[in-house]
Amino acid sequence: MTLGNRILELRARSGLSQEDFGEIFGATRQTVSRWELDLAIPEIQKIVQMARVFGVTTDSIISDGISTFDADFKRFVCGIYRKKDMLIAETERIAMIFIDMGDDLRAELYEGMQENKSLRAWAEINIHTKKAKYAYCDDVGKITSNLDGGGDIGKKFDRKQLDKMQRIETFFVDRSKNPLPTVPEAGFKTCLTKWRTGTRFYCRDGVIFACIYINGFEYVFHMVPGNQENIYCSVITNEAFELGNCVGRQYFRLRNFGDNSGDFAVSFSRLNDEFKRVRLPSGEDGIDFSGQNKVCDNTAVKLERVKRYTDTRITVSNCGDELNYFRDDGDMIERFGG
Repeated sequence: MTLGNRILELRARSGLSQEDFGEIFGATRQTVSRWELDLAIPEIQKIVQMARVFGVTTDSIISDGISTFDADFKRFVCGIYRKKDMLIAETERIAMIFIDMGDDLRAELYEGMQENKSLRAWAEINIHTKKAKYAYCDDVGKITSNLDGGGDIGKKFDRKQLDKMQRIETFFVDRSKNPLPTVPEAGFKTCLTKWRTGTRFYCRDGVIFACIYINGFEYVFHMVPGNQENIYCSVITNEAFELGNCVGRQYFRLRNFGDNSGDFAVSFSRLNDEFKRVRLPSGEDGIDFSGQNKVCDNTAVKLERVKRYTDTRITVSNCGDELNYFRDDGDMIERFGG
């Protein structure tokens, strides 16, 4: 962990924006950004002040970030890991685990900086009873669950399990801060890919949502617990093309909502199918963009066509609903790059 990573961790754990953090320590938002990107080092007096404010030692800030002064520091590697009945998607800020246990399917969401992630939410559904169990912890520590207690909420993410799995994707957080293209500059396909490549995460108004989009796959954990119970966790192929999105099969799906009375209130798919990429449609001829499921390259796909757009916003159809994608998404906590 670099010194910049350590400062970012302290700020993120406190829920402060870069501007608010800078106000406390007499620095501008731009300066805080440079600290976190390891483009500048704060004066020792400010490091001492940070230690006092956050109740840690100066050694824990400097020692944990000692690799800032070493050109050979090890960069944190994000990745997608796989073994027969488990898939893990991990970034610097979150990790999602999808587990196929035979009669039960389970999804877990961990949140925290790098190696210090803890369990924020989990859901499990029995494919015979079609009943779900879940637990969820909000930003103030309140646990909502349909079980007594909340299960393993707060459990640390065990990265040792990754050593026994195959890493099928490797990627890094992009800290370049290069501006994303607008629609007139790059077109729908490029914007729908670049705008979404990263980690979206929020926890507000009784909802917890996380989505990792990388290399044509979308890893989703979405939960609205309590009386408005709605659980949706999935691994989906989802790639942009010239006129919109091409959404392919779901390789893991755990879904449960309401009182389970609707036709699609409870649905699931297994994890152990072969992962295949969707073949993108090459043009509009012969393709129905009404949002209905179609077959393309022997894979069931849904074509979402662009309905409206501005320079910085794209709205696509989604079987009667609409999905909006933004160039500057406030819920995007990481972007991925080279």
